[in-house]
Amino acid sequence: MASACSCAYAPDGPQIVEQVSHAASVFTGTATSKRAEDQTEFYEFKVREVFEGDVGASTVVSSSVQSAACGRGFEIGTEYLVFTSTYETNGAPWSVNSCSATTNSNNDRTREAAVTVYGSPQAPDPQTNPVGVDDIGAQAWWGFALAGVAVLVVAALVRLRLRSPNRGPRQSDQ
Repeated sequence: MASACSCAYAPDGPQIVEQVSHAASVFTGTATSKRAEDQTEFYEFKVREVFEGDVGASTVVSSSVQSAACGRGFEIGTEYLVFTSTYETNGAPWSVNSCSATTNSNNDRTREAAVTVYGSPQAPDPQTNPVGVDDIGAQAWWGFALAGVAVLVVAALVRLRLRSPNRGPRQSDQ
């Protein structure tokens, strides 16, 4: 049976090093929660180690809910070696699909390829704020709110400037 998404990761494929080298971030983490919104699922991960990218102690990865759109799900409580993208994140810091090299963390061949490409993993960056599934959407709201406030301030300044009479030198200065 053919699938609309034919790029699914083959961990025993001959191009494994090339396939793992196309990630925006790479980390090992356990899926801890999930939230669905429209055609997207958001998975929160407790991050254990980071190979690549600015990843904090927890982060969120989005994926399509449809396998025909190369969506990829995660089992809560399972640890994964996650290879992400910044394409179509829908507000999450990262996205993943079945074309990425993402696999269970016990896949030694994929882990060896990740070490070959990115070097030994490090602890999550303590300077990177953790992100949870409940934070997704809130970031966009704050961005819109701040942009709205900025527009109001500029409009008020323009209005004050237009209302101010153009005063020349004071009579006493002449």
